[in-house]
This record gives sequence, C-alpha cells and structure tokens, in this order.
Amino acid sequence: MKIALTGLGRRQAADVGRWLSAPDRVPDIVWCSPYLRAGQTWSLARRELIATGRRVPCVRVDARLRDRHRGLLHHLPPAEVRERFPEEAGREEREGMLRYRPPDGESFMDVAARLRTVWQDISGDMVHQRVLVVAHDAVVLFLRQIIEELSGDEIMRIASTGLAGNGSVTTWERQEDGFRLASYDFRDHLGV
Repeated sequence: MKIALTGLGRRQAADVGRWLSAPDRVPDIVWCSPYLRAGQTWSLARRELIATGRRVPCVRVDARLRDRHRGLLHHLPPAEVRERFPEEAGREEREGMLRYRPPDGESFMDVAARLRTVWQDISGDMVHQRVLVVAHDAVVLFLRQIIEELSGDEIMRIASTGLAGNGSVTTWERQEDGFRLASYDFRDHLGV
C-alpha cells in the first residue's frame, strides 16, 4: 500500500518512539506491516529510540499484518460505495461487517484467520519478551479477538465505540493463564 504518513502521522510516530524509549518499554522485536505508512511509523519511532541511546530491536516485516484489503471498493468511503455500488452496500448490510467480503477483497474474518497464524508465531517465540506490532486498526481489533478470546459480538461492541487511533498503543501483559489487556487505544503520549 502506497499511502504515506501525513505531517500529523509523522509527529505521532515520533511521539510513539519517545514513549517506547522508556527503559521498560523498549521492544525486543518489531513485527511490522508491509504498508508504507507502517514502515514509516516504525522508522520514525526507531529514530527516537536511537536518539535516546536505546538499543534497536530486530524487525520482521510480515505481509500477514497488512490492513484489510477491500478489493474493488478500495479507498471508497461508505457513502460512495452506497452511491456507486448499492448492491454491494446491501450485501454488506445483509451479511454483516465481519462476514462481508467485497469483490476481490477480504472479509474481517479473513483478516482474523491470517492473524491467527501471526499470533501463533509471536506467542511461540520465547526469546523476545517485549513485542511491538506496527500495524492498522483492523489488525489491532482482531488481535484483541484472538489474544483475549473474544466473540464476534464482543468485537462488534468494541468496534462500535471506536477503533484504535493512529499512533495509539494497545498492550497486553503475559499472565500464567494467557494474556490480559493492559491498555487499548492509549494516546496520552501523543502531542496535541
């Protein structure tokens, strides 16, 4: 995906890097979406880690962390989809947000399926204790579903209250019986 960060996005990425530079937050490994804006986000955050003298973690760019592909409806806002493709808007309404797959695209359930394999790789890695995933709101949402074992209804409730914002941080802490959500859509580190 060739969408670059805006000026605001660049500032937010630097804010994330400054937040990550605290000794107890420096990641051991970074898993990054292949999209341009995700790579730019990590690059700017990495620059802040270097500026504070922190070690630079290893990086793995993984295509499974890409955002949902909307196929023929790519980059079209909902109003334009309803106007230009009313049959697709109707299908989405009938099938529901989780199951609807646009022509040549993927459903949110498809996103969750590919993220399950990513989570298996991440959670099976006992060498890297602090993992940073640089990705997109849909990825964060469905990682929540997988890690926290949430139902589709619970995911829809979370989505209805708002998705993770740009530059926000969502964290989980390892417990004896799995992982516990520590924060979702945390934005206190972002400048005004």
